Amino acid sequence: MIGEAVRGPAFYITTSIGLILTAKEWNILSFNLPERKRQTEKFWAHEFGFIGASLLWGLHIGLGFFTRITYSGFWLLAAIALASGDPFFGAELMSAYWLGRVLSVWVAPLLLKRGTRHAELTEAIMDQRNVLHRISGAALIWCSAITALLARQ
Repeated sequence: MIGEAVRGPAFYITTSIGLILTAKEWNILSFNLPERKRQTEKFWAHEFGFIGASLLWGLHIGLGFFTRITYSGFWLLAAIALASGDPFFGAELMSAYWLGRVLSVWVAPLLLKRGTRHAELTEAIMDQRNVLHRISGAALIWCSAITALLARQ
């Protein structure tokens, strides 16, 4: 575990990372996020059906380290997990992220009307991408404020 003398500065660094990532989400700064340029296997939909493929896709993309990262929040959560110095807290935080990420993949096929194509849903989401980045930036500011408060403890 990180000692008390290091934890405060680690959270201040994490707060700075969150604000930089917010600037990226809001197109104030432009840079590439570290990520693997890999996506899940499309053939799973043909092999296992859309619901089975959604389960596999969710398991694969859920952790974030193995596929593309669309929103910056993943990296702030990873920084918070490291700054906390508590491996159990880090595991819980990243597990909560994983669950949130995979639930959207697992639940979407169940909510689609019969006959709705996955491509139509993806297109509808992509049409709102700017709004989603704004929302992501707001969440990053909120998380950054919390890490700043943690740094003061």
